[in-house]
This record gives sequence, structure tokens and C-alpha cells, in this order.
Amino acid sequence: MRKRLGRSGAIARSRFGLLPAIPLLALMAIVALPAPRAASDDTPAPPKPTAEEATFFENRIRPVLIENCISCHGKDAQMGGFRADSREALLKGGNGGTSLVPGDPDNSLLIKAVRHSGALKMPQGGKLKPEEIAALEAWVKMGAPWPVGGTVKMTGKGGSEQRLWSLQPVRRPVPPKVKNAARVRNPIDAFVLAKIEAKGLTPAPPLDRRSLLRRVSYDLIGLPPTAAEVDAFLADKSPDAYEKVVDRLLASPRYGERWARHWLDIARYADTKGYVFNEDRNYYNAYTYRDWVINALNDDLPYDQFIVRQLAADRLPEVRNGDDKRPLAALGFLTVGRRFLNQQPDIIDDRIDVTMRGFQGLTVGCARCHDHKFDPVPTQDYYSLYAIFASSQETTPPISEKRIRDPWERYSSDRAAAENGIREIIVAQVKRLREINRDTERRKTLSDEVKQVLQAVREEETPEGDRLAKLEKAFEEAERSRLNTLRRAIADLDQAKPPTPEFAMAMDDSPNPSDGHVFRRGNPGAPGEVAPRRFLLCLSKPGTERAHWKQGSGRLELANAIASKENPLTARVFVNRVWLHHFGAGIVRTPSDFGRKGEPPTHPELLDWLASYFMDNGWSIKKLHRLMVTSATYRQSPAVSPAVFNADPENRLWARAMRRRLDLEQMRDSLMLATGTLDTNTVGGKSVDLWERRKETPAFAPRRAVYGFVERQNLPGIFRTFDFASPDTTSAQRFRTTVPQQALFFMNSPFVVEQARLIAGRPDLRDAQDDAQRIRRLYRLLYGRMPDSEEVAAGLAYLKGDSAAPVASAEGVWQYGYGAYNEALQRVTAFTPLTHFTGDAYQVGREFPDKSLGYIVLNAAGGHPGQDAAHGAVRRWTAPTAMTLRIGGTLEHKGAMGDGVRGRIVSSRAGLLGQWVAHNRSERTEVAEVAVQKGETIDFVVDPQGGDAFDSFLWSPTLKTVDEKRNWNAARNFGPPAPPPVTRLTLYAQALLMTNEFLFAD
Repeated sequence: MRKRLGRSGAIARSRFGLLPAIPLLALMAIVALPAPRAASDDTPAPPKPTAEEATFFENRIRPVLIENCISCHGKDAQMGGFRADSREALLKGGNGGTSLVPGDPDNSLLIKAVRHSGALKMPQGGKLKPEEIAALEAWVKMGAPWPVGGTVKMTGKGGSEQRLWSLQPVRRPVPPKVKNAARVRNPIDAFVLAKIEAKGLTPAPPLDRRSLLRRVSYDLIGLPPTAAEVDAFLADKSPDAYEKVVDRLLASPRYGERWARHWLDIARYADTKGYVFNEDRNYYNAYTYRDWVINALNDDLPYDQFIVRQLAADRLPEVRNGDDKRPLAALGFLTVGRRFLNQQPDIIDDRIDVTMRGFQGLTVGCARCHDHKFDPVPTQDYYSLYAIFASSQETTPPISEKRIRDPWERYSSDRAAAENGIREIIVAQVKRLREINRDTERRKTLSDEVKQVLQAVREEETPEGDRLAKLEKAFEEAERSRLNTLRRAIADLDQAKPPTPEFAMAMDDSPNPSDGHVFRRGNPGAPGEVAPRRFLLCLSKPGTERAHWKQGSGRLELANAIASKENPLTARVFVNRVWLHHFGAGIVRTPSDFGRKGEPPTHPELLDWLASYFMDNGWSIKKLHRLMVTSATYRQSPAVSPAVFNADPENRLWARAMRRRLDLEQMRDSLMLATGTLDTNTVGGKSVDLWERRKETPAFAPRRAVYGFVERQNLPGIFRTFDFASPDTTSAQRFRTTVPQQALFFMNSPFVVEQARLIAGRPDLRDAQDDAQRIRRLYRLLYGRMPDSEEVAAGLAYLKGDSAAPVASAEGVWQYGYGAYNEALQRVTAFTPLTHFTGDAYQVGREFPDKSLGYIVLNAAGGHPGQDAAHGAVRRWTAPTAMTLRIGGTLEHKGAMGDGVRGRIVSSRAGLLGQWVAHNRSERTEVAEVAVQKGETIDFVVDPQGGDAFDSFLWSPTLKTVDEKRNWNAARNFGPPAPPPVTRLTLYAQALLMTNEFLFAD
């Protein structure tokens, strides 16, 4: 629905006749079509309508106007300067003149518009039904009779004003009485059960206690309960046992991590800018916003303050004047979005969209190029918000504690002053040299080198590097001395550099905030009427003049208007979001669109009761959670009877729970929790890569998934496979797909295989008495329950008493790493795999050479050893079965520089098989015959003779059986290192991880 038309876009569209969409009759303010007769001010009052005419109007005309006109052309909004809620207003028309000619439908602009017979085609939601057009034509033909009384409220059935439901004030309805009062634990249940009973249906039974604990644990902290927590809950027979669990989960730091991820979807969080051509794409400080959200939720910051700080923390007196600057990180809500090649109109549009859809559930961005098609949001209101954000500027203030912040600010100030002093000296001296160079006589005093540099450096350019060094020789001696003094000062400052604080991606008001102008058709080059900084008309108190915000940008006033109890949308939108994540769908199933094109609430009274409860309880988010998850509605089973399913297949009555699969973050965290490697102690910190193998143990970052690095432009495939929210725009809820890639990920992903291997290697499984005990412990670990007899039997049949034995080993497995040859043992010790593959070679990490380990690398032809004998380059081959081999190859070191390398062939069973030294020559490396056993390794080790300078080598050995039926070639078989042998227990654990019982919350 949103349009982003620049100047060229608007022109291109108009050439093809695609006029911008404008609400019903709004073009009357733009296009003045001639009419043969027009109503004048002295037009006599129409006669009182007859009974038949009054009936016709009430039954045929009023409903059409209410449904199609009044939201944009009534008391609360007059788009295009036009109203349609009285006869006088219709006769007056918009800025272009009358729209109604009584008695003459063919010359009434209203009729032409609804017929779609001219340039103006209304309503924008689609052409009226033929019978509705015919009714309007007949009404105009009979003289457009209207009930007596001047301006009449457009009322519908029962006389209630037909204003958009979400714009009606929030009320506190009384919970209804129900027949089955025993099912009511709190007012939520009364509202839900009343509708179920009205349909003659019965809700699902309560969920069993074990499953309920798993559901609420995943919902509140994103992690499953441990076996000990399950046992404790089942053993607690007190009436408030469940409530105690809920309070424990809400008090956990893990709660903020889980629910922050929901909010980050709305805030379109990412650690990069998206496509920005050739500038640095990283947001190095975005994580401070993520951490602020986590801490705010853990601290149960009232939601109204949660809003205000994310829109205007910099304007709050306690932040501006106080020592605690951490709230400034909240402004990342506005600044972590896409950069749109730094096109300011698009950046501001994104901030308007995330603010209004995120907090208000309104698609205000649709009014960028034209009045909103369906909701009462004129274009001028969009540009009122635009002016607010255009009057703000981005900043990056330090937000750490004052004891860290103050020394850094002094250091930064002193260093900047020294750098400015250096720049001023250079500019002045270069200017002086240019003046000398222009003087015929004086230029003789300059060297040819200086003249050449002056010619190469542009007038406005400040020379650097080698050019500056050449020019400095001609600077005045006193200025050279000043330069050196300032440079020493900077060096001294850097030597005593204080700790670097954290920084916020914040905002501040511009020096000269101002109102804006409407951009005609969204074109910044075509400014129109003034757009004062003020709140939306549809959310302002009817009948009062909207405040014009003139102090600062207006962001604080905007935040307070959104966070007001008088705002009908704010509480409704948020409680609906919380309901969505607890129950699987919202009461309003379009959570970021509470407009006419959004779905109406399934339980409007419940939504209002929750919104009222939320505000009356201090906007406490944790109290709202507690209310929802302690209701009987939340505790229902997902089991569904045929009668309930046939009557309500989409579960709009909430007569049962919805089954929910774990999302990406829950899935990853649960896998790592099962291995015992998940970090559940640290809150906050910089973002990490979740999916890249590391050389450390565990091989994947142990942080919770909420701390994962989000690359906006190149979102990894795993994120898309498991329905991660796109960070390009605010996301109200994630898609839920079931696709083959998800199963294939669990079958083949190195991440999943690694977790299964770690699970199988847990001490409690490794030290079990037998496979039956291993199976029971696995079930307790992964499912929180004991297996039944059939499950144990199936597990035993697969493991067959040999759970630790490798299932299969790929023939000729080659691995690449580094380690040391132990002279006493004649074995390679401390073998460490090289995990970073460049596509051509294996090395320690992304950086080459590695800062700690040097130039260790292995490729198809050879490689380079590490810095000493303890870090030799090791190419390892594993025997797939018992056999007798012949080994061949050539170790080659080219060049006289350095001191050469030593190569060894070492068996894990037989020890040293041979060794050779090569320095500026080649050495044949042959082993005539060697018997090997299944699983035995042959290591080809190269280490430096002394230092590691100039130690590149060539060595691609070959192995073949004595009967020459099988052979392996290091160069031909070069590729990714093979994983450790997979045991039956590892595969069994992996199979259990792929079950619905593990991958669903309940």
C-alpha cells in the first residue's frame, strides 16, 4: 500500500495514466469540474421530506454514505476540504465546488464519481454495487431529500456513531456471566467462555501439568524446563504451584531476552545498514539498543515510559541533566532501520512507519503520496510527522557509567583539539607554499619535489602521508616544531587512552526545528501546503484545536500523545501483541493494522477489558503476562473435538490451544541447552555470529540466539529457512512455514550434527551403565519425561549394544590441522583442526596471518607451518579398514632463503614411519609397506627447522594398497575436513532432536 515516488517516479506513473489513489471525493479539492448549476448561499431550504423519502434515505442512502464516505469526509476528517454528513456540505462540495445538483444526477460530480465515468473514480476501495449506484441516482433525481435538522450525525443501527472501531475510546466492560463458572479463573475466561457457550460448544480440557510447564517456560523465557524443574513442579501439590512457576519465570533474566526478540522484530533490528553502496555497512553500536530493550523488560519498565524513551529519551529532563545516560540507547528504535542509500525522505518514512505501525497499528505510511485510501489519515498528517523527524538529527553519545564516560570525553576532546591544531597548521603552511610558488622570484627557493607535490594536490585538499612528509620539509621551522609537539601530545594521549565506553545510536533535536510541507505525490521537489508539527487528526480529541508543537522537534510531545491513556490505540495494540505470542494469534489478527483493512477483533469486549486492565495497573507488562498465562483459556489443551473444529476451524473462539512449533531462536537455544554449552549467565554484549564454526569448544558461539549478528542485506539462509522476521521493515508477526529445507537442516547441518555429537558425549550419557539407561537419560534431557517400554525397545534395537561405535567412516578421510610431534612418544600430540576454509586452503581464521599462530595454512599442493615445532602443519589421513599400504610423494622447499622445513610421516599405532629435511631442494618421501588397522591415522607433519620465515612447502602425498586396487591422493582428494566419526548414539540423539515432541512447545 505504501508509495515511495520521487520526482521521476511520479512523472513516469502519470505518463501511463496511473493517478495516485485518493480517498472518496477528495479530488474535488483538486479538480474543479464544471457543473451547469451550483448551490448558492441563498438557496432556499429544502422541503421537509415525505415519509417515503425519509424511509428511502434511511434504508438506501445513509448506509452507503456511512460505509464509504464518512470515515474520510465526516466530523473527524475532511479530506480534500469536503464533508458528506449533511446536505449543505454536499451542496457546498470541496475546494473545487459543488458535488451535488439536486434533481440532476448526470451533472452531479458525486454521481459521476461513483459511476467511474470520469477522471474521478470513487470510492477507492472498489466500485459501489449497481444497486447502490442506482439508489444514489434515484435520491439525487428526487431532489436529494435529507432529514430536517441541519447537520445530522451519520448513525447506523442503534444510533451509534459509525467511527472506526479502534478509534472509539477504550472502555472497561463488565465480564459476562457464564454457565460453567468453574472454568473461570480470571475475567479473560468469562469473555472467552461466553462466546463458546453461545455457540453451544465445549472448550478443550486443561493441559497436563508437564506439558503446561513446558508451554509457559517456552512462552516466558524461550527455553524448556529442566528435568529437575519438571520434577519439582509435579511434586508441588500446593494450590498456587503454577503461579509460583510463573513468578519465577517472570523474574528470570531470560525473560527479557525472550521478549526482547519479539519487540526487535517490530523495531526492525539489525546490526547492519543494508545496501549503502561503498560505505561501511555496520552498525557497531546497534547492540546497545537491543540490550536496553532486554533490561527494560526485565525491569518491567512501564509501557508508557517504554514508548517515550524510544521516541524521545534525549528530551527527558532526568536524562538531559542526570548522570545516567543509558536511556539514550532506547533511541535505537528510530535509528537502526535501513539507510536507503542515505535518501533522507525514505529514512524518515521508515521512522514514521515503525512508530505508527509499531505503537499505533496504523498504516500512516500509505499517506505519503496521497490521502489514505481507507483510514482517516490525510497526507498533511503524514507530513506533520515527517516534520517532527526531519527536525531531529542522529548522534552517538557515550552511555557508560560516568566514571568511564568522563575520562573518555576528556580524552576525545583533547585529541580532537590536537588534531584540529595539526590540520590548521598544515592548511596554513600549504597555503603559504602555494603563495610562494605563484611568485616568480620566491618559487626558486622551493625544491622541485615540493613543486611537484603542490601541483598534484588540489587546492581544497589537505595533503596526507608521503605528500605531506615531502611538503613538511618546506614548512617554517617554528610550525614544524608545533606539529611535532602536537603529534607527541596525541601519542601521549593514546598511550594513556582510557577504556572505551559504550555508545548509543541516539537522536537529538536539530538546531532549527521547523514545520514541514506536503510533498505533492510524495515528490520532495514539489512542496505544497504547510504541515504543522502536530498529532494525527483521527487520534486527537474531537471538537478541539490540535496543539501545534513548536518547542523542539516535537518528538517528546509525539511520544506523550502516543503514551497517553486517552489514546484509544496504544494499549489495544500492545495487549493484542502480547496475546498473539501467548495464544498463537491475536484477538485482532492483523496486529499492525487496526484500520479498516485490518481484521476486526474476535472479542472486542475482551480486548478493551485487557487494555483497560493494562493501563489501570501502571502499564505493567509483567502483570499483563501473569494475567494471561494464569487464565484457564491459556491452560487449555490443543486437542480439538470434531464439533468444535467444524464450528470454528480457525479457532477464533479460543475453544482450544494452538499447537506452536519452536521458532528459530527457541530451536537453537534448546539444542545448545541440551548439550550443556548454552551461556545462561551473561546478559547483553556485542552481537556474535551464530552459525560459523569456531576453533574454540564449543564449535559454535554459546550465546543465546537473541545476541546473534543480524546482517540486513545478506540475511543467512538459515534465518529465512526458519521464518526469521525480515529486518527491512517492522514485522508484526512471523510467517509459519513447513518446507523440506527445515528437515534437511536437521539432517545435514554441521550445527545440528555438532549438537547431537555433544549430547552423545555428555558425561551422564557416556558414564551410563548400559544403553537402556542412556535412552532414559536422553528422554529426560530432551523431553523432560521417561520413555515408555516401546520407546526403550526401539532405541535398544537401533543401538544394538554398540552405541559408541562409529556407524561408518568415509573412505580416505583427510583432515587438516596443526599440532606437535612428540619425540619421546613418536606421536603427534594436541592435533587441532583448521576450521576456516577459504575455498582454496585451510587456515586458522579469517585473518591471515593469524595474530597468534602465524602463517599456518594447508592447500591441495602443500602449505606453510606455524611459528615453531609445536605448531607444525598436519595433513591427517584415517584408514577406513585394515590394509597394507605403500606411501609416496615429494617434499619440496624452494628458494635459498630461510632454513628449510622438516617433514614426518607418523602412524597413530606404529609411530614414526619416516622423516626428511628439505631446504631449497626436493626429497622423496616414501614408505615401502605399512600395515594399518581400521581407524588408524597417518599424519603428514611439516614443521620449521628454526624460524618460520620463507617456509612455504609443496607436499601432496599418495597412499595405495599393495594390490593397487585402492588409492588416495592428497591433492586430488583435497577438501573440507571430515567430521569426527559419527556413533550410533549420536545419530539416535539427532533423530530425537528431529521429532515434533522436541520441536513443538506443546
